[in-house]
Amino acid sequence: MEHTAPAPFNLSIAVLDDYLDSSLYPASLQVAQGSLLYSALTEQSLAPEDHLLGVTWNARLHVIPMRVVLCYNVIEGVGLDGDPWVMTFCNACNTGMLFDARVDGQTLHFQRRGAYEGMLMIWDAETGSYWQHITGECLYGPSAGKKLQGKTVTRHLTAAEALVYDPETILWTTDLTPEQQKLSRSMEKMRARPELVEAGILSSVQTDDQRRPRFELGLLVWSGSERSFYPLESLGNSDNKALVPFAGRTLLVYHAPGAMSPSALFVESKSAAWNRDVLVLDHGWQIEGGTLYDADRQPQQMERPMQLLMRWFGAAAAFPNCHVWQQPV
Repeated sequence: MEHTAPAPFNLSIAVLDDYLDSSLYPASLQVAQGSLLYSALTEQSLAPEDHLLGVTWNARLHVIPMRVVLCYNVIEGVGLDGDPWVMTFCNACNTGMLFDARVDGQTLHFQRRGAYEGMLMIWDAETGSYWQHITGECLYGPSAGKKLQGKTVTRHLTAAEALVYDPETILWTTDLTPEQQKLSRSMEKMRARPELVEAGILSSVQTDDQRRPRFELGLLVWSGSERSFYPLESLGNSDNKALVPFAGRTLLVYHAPGAMSPSALFVESKSAAWNRDVLVLDHGWQIEGGTLYDADRQPQQMERPMQLLMRWFGAAAAFPNCHVWQQPV
C-alpha cells in the first residue's frame, strides 16, 4: 500500500509553550533504579487494578503508574547498559514511545512542551528543538530533519496483568504533590473523554482523516512500510481476535479477557479460537496470560511488530493513509 508522508510542519498552528505551569507541574521526571512491583502490591501502595504504563526492555517489564505519567508526560532515565532513554506519553492520543535520548552522540534532556496535530511535542534543552513524540522526528528547531532512535513501544496494563506477564516487573514511581494529584485526576478525565477538550485538541490539527471517529481507540501496528489500525469496536465484533495477512506473514491481533489493550504477534497458524481466556491456535499451541505456549506447554518467544494502543486522530496524523482493518462481512 502506498503511504503518504506527513504534511510539512505548519508553524502557524503549532503550540510551542507548555500548557501547564512548570513551577507547579514539572515538565519531566528523572527516575533512577526502580523496585519490584510485587513489593508495592504487598505494601498496598498500589492496587491490582491500578493502571500502569509499561515497556518491555532488556527482557524485563518496567512500569510506571498512569497517575504519575499523566502529570509529567516525559520520563527520563539511564538503563543498566548506561544508555540514556526518554519515555513519552500524550494524554490526548493516549500513547507514547521509549527512545534513545542521544542524537549524534549527544545526550539530550527533554521536557513536555507544546502540541502539534493535537498531540504532545517534546522539547530538548540542549538544542531548543521540538520533536514528535511517537515517530521521534524533529519537527521544528535547529535539529529539524533529525530523528530519535526508538527503543520500544509502551503498553497499557494493570498491576495484576503486569505480574502475570513478568513476576519480576520493575516499578518506577514518585510521590505526587497535592497539586499534582489534582492535576492527575483532571488529566485522567481528559484522557478518558478527550471530546471534553476537543476544541483545544483541534486547534493544532491540520490532518483530519474522517474514515473513523476522531477519538476512537484502536491498536496501531506497523512493520517496515506497512501499518494498520485495528479499531477496538471492530475487533470486539470479531470475537476479539483476527488472523490477517501483514508484512508478508500471518498476524494475530487479539484482545484477551481482562487485558487493557489488544496485542499483535506473528504466528504460524490458520485458526484461533477462545477457550474461556485461553486462545487456542493450530497444533495445540496456546496463548494464556500473555504467554505463547507450544503443545508441550513450553513457553515460546513471541515475535511482535511495533504496536500502540492509541486514538484514531493521532494514528492518522503520525502514520498518514494507514490501512484501517474492518471485520470481514
